[in-house]
Amino acid sequence: MTNNIIIFIHLAAAGVAIGSLTYTLLLFLPAMQKIPQPKTAEEHSVSYKAFETLAPTVFVCVIVLIGSGVYYLMENYANQVNLKAGYYNLFGFKMIFVIAAFFLSVYSAFSLRTRIEHLDLVPENRALVPSVLKKMQQLGVLSLGAIVLAAFCGVWLARF
Repeated sequence: MTNNIIIFIHLAAAGVAIGSLTYTLLLFLPAMQKIPQPKTAEEHSVSYKAFETLAPTVFVCVIVLIGSGVYYLMENYANQVNLKAGYYNLFGFKMIFVIAAFFLSVYSAFSLRTRIEHLDLVPENRALVPSVLKKMQQLGVLSLGAIVLAAFCGVWLARF
């Protein structure tokens, strides 16, 4: 029963991370860029608000993915003895993508996002907003790729 709950939490976090990144980066932002936007302050733009919510969401999802994955491995360590050849090679490959997704989400949520927060207190950072939003979008695409590849490796590992 515990394994089913952990797997559900793991898959739900992967679904939220992949779904929110896919929707925001590939559907929502391109559609919003086609609509003429009124000239307002950068902190009221659609992309600013989207990344303000997206960065912490992806970070929390990656943390939940790592936590539930580690917990599942610790719960089932005795069942890991008689696995087919190649399991640990693929598992190591998956961990590379997990580590990449973790560090990309940490950088996006805690470094880039904080550079453009509180523009009313630090108005000189307004000039940084367009370049930081563009970098956050590029890193979001890389995070999406890393999470999708890690999920693909996880599905492939379930065969073992």
